[in-house]
Amino acid sequence: MIIRQLTILFFISFLSEIISNFLPFTFPASLMAMIILFILLSTKLLNIKYIQNVGEFLQNHIAIFFIPPAISLIDEFDTIKDKLFPILFISFVSFILTFLATAYSVKLVIKIQERIQKNGTNIK
Repeated sequence: MIIRQLTILFFISFLSEIISNFLPFTFPASLMAMIILFILLSTKLLNIKYIQNVGEFLQNHIAIFFIPPAISLIDEFDTIKDKLFPILFISFVSFILTFLATAYSVKLVIKIQERIQKNGTNIK
């Protein structure tokens, strides 16, 4: 069961690598994989139960994926220490902007959903 779910996710990742390499512009394969997975799930070509266990496992252990980049930052600290303030400033500003954009997007979606429910129309 787990092997089949991993195979599906690895195949989608492999397919996204191929597609990204053939595009005439640079496009991250990981983002392409998310788009492919979204399309497959939303069109019901792929049922969520075929990847749910592996997806939950990866979601529960996501911290593991941050260890290699953190180690790389520590290894390259001498290179970036002179630019630490600008990096932290940009990170903080982008965090705040992302947070605000997400918060207002959620508020907008909630208002739209409330308006739809109030009017009695049901969009699926």
